[in-house]
Amino acid sequence: MTFSALLFAVSLQAPLAPAPAASDPRADYDVETYRLDLRVDPETKTLSGTVTTAAIVTRDGLATVVLDLSKKLVVTGVVAPTAALDGTSKLDGKSLHFTHDGALLICDLEHPAKVGDEVRIAVTYSGKPRAQDEFRGFHWNKTKDGSPWISTSCQDAGSASWWPSKDSFFHPEDKPARVFENYTVPKGLYAVGNGRLVGRGSGGGSSDVAGTETFHWMHAYPLETYSVTLDVAPYVVVEQSLKLEGLEKPLPFVYYVLPENAEKAALQFKDVPGMLAAYSRAFGPFPFPDSKYALVETSFWGMEHSTAVAYGSSYPAWIAEHGGKDRYASRNKLFDYILVHESAHEWWGNGVSAKAWGDFWIHEGFATYAEAVYLESTKGPLVAQQHMNSWKGDVSADSHLYRGDDVDSEHAYALVLYAKGAWVLHTLRQYMADDEAFWRSLRAFNLEYRYKNASSRDFCAIVERETKGDWKRFFDEWVYGAGYPRLAGSVKSQDDAITIDVENRGSSTTGFHVPLDLAWNVGDTQHAQRVWLEPGENHQTLPTQGAVTSLRIVGLERILCDADVRAN
Repeated sequence: MTFSALLFAVSLQAPLAPAPAASDPRADYDVETYRLDLRVDPETKTLSGTVTTAAIVTRDGLATVVLDLSKKLVVTGVVAPTAALDGTSKLDGKSLHFTHDGALLICDLEHPAKVGDEVRIAVTYSGKPRAQDEFRGFHWNKTKDGSPWISTSCQDAGSASWWPSKDSFFHPEDKPARVFENYTVPKGLYAVGNGRLVGRGSGGGSSDVAGTETFHWMHAYPLETYSVTLDVAPYVVVEQSLKLEGLEKPLPFVYYVLPENAEKAALQFKDVPGMLAAYSRAFGPFPFPDSKYALVETSFWGMEHSTAVAYGSSYPAWIAEHGGKDRYASRNKLFDYILVHESAHEWWGNGVSAKAWGDFWIHEGFATYAEAVYLESTKGPLVAQQHMNSWKGDVSADSHLYRGDDVDSEHAYALVLYAKGAWVLHTLRQYMADDEAFWRSLRAFNLEYRYKNASSRDFCAIVERETKGDWKRFFDEWVYGAGYPRLAGSVKSQDDAITIDVENRGSSTTGFHVPLDLAWNVGDTQHAQRVWLEPGENHQTLPTQGAVTSLRIVGLERILCDADVRAN
């Protein structure tokens, strides 16, 4: 999600439905497939059609399938299709009794189902989904020449704000294995979805209406429901292919932009090959090679829709070459923020997703650290460190990275996910003092949990395996603890020893163990030693067997802390 979404935090509306609990009926099945057969009518700002869910039952005696769906959308029928669900299968079947109770759609099965059974629910509905603000929701906008320009952004609004689903707003752990999208729009417009385009033609899809065209998309990978997208405009479509590390064949790279911005996009998106190459080296090959990597111009700033990244930035490279004012200049100082941050979510958030929203930092913290990864690859470690420093002021003294148990997406979301999440990874890298092991851990975490859901404890286990060390204390303090360390004191050389007098106080309730890396010379010989600072007062003496020169503290700037420690 984009940093700008925080601007709307004070006006967030109530959740769509009760938060998940042990008795939540939505936990009684696992979704395998979604198919969206939808017609978009820009003139009436109406969305209509059928969304079908195929799921595997996980509790014996399941009598009802409960889906999330906004009460603003009107359900006209529910059936149980008899045919196996794919992108074109018939949806004929027996009608089911249903109740649309608030934001829950309760569908009564004809017969109770047992564990392992597949159930299919096809919901026909219509309505006028709306945007909640300039970022969240379903956007019915127009281009400068008055053409329809439609897009979605529902991580904080919920996918159920525009289509019936087991909403990842509550259940991020249930990613469908695949999604089919058949989007019908007026001719002259282009409808972009997730995955790869498998066909297009007049009529078809959810209806057969004259003067329309249907775009058929298939994404054969798991994804969160908030990552499902629908973007419609008179797009210019530019297709190319990229050879990337770890992929057997070239990756389709496509961008969909408004006609007036085609030249700007051609310049701005020259950064894409280098960016994807940097992420591939750091985190593993691009996760969705049989779909595509795509950028889709939207009226809002940006969002990490899987294989159709929403791009509403200002084309800063064009502005730099041709003059003008960048409305996002504060975020675009070193790179195009939306391009770099949202694309990183293909690895973190889309490729690997949180098991529960308490671990939301696996999405936003890792994607924010990817910004530094990109800068380190393109401009070097000093610039990457400067960028990390720019996030430091956004970590409050009482910050909690872990967002708690049984929270939904709305209540878990906060700036701390970005700033502290990235800094915890940077701090972990310094604690390890072994870059090879650090990058090996990140790659292993991404590759082993790719297309799956993971927790902070899962990441800890990967780190412990790759480093052959115990990292529970680090995660307890930095992920599950509060705040960060504050260090004050001195490191002095005198006679044949170094004396350490440092107070290590936590900014909040957590005490931190902090490595203090020292380097010095005795004559022409260089020495280095790591000293661990315990919470509280630290008084230590290191014998040096000679007069010390050039005493230095190394790497403390790469640890999230307030430090006033002088070396002399």
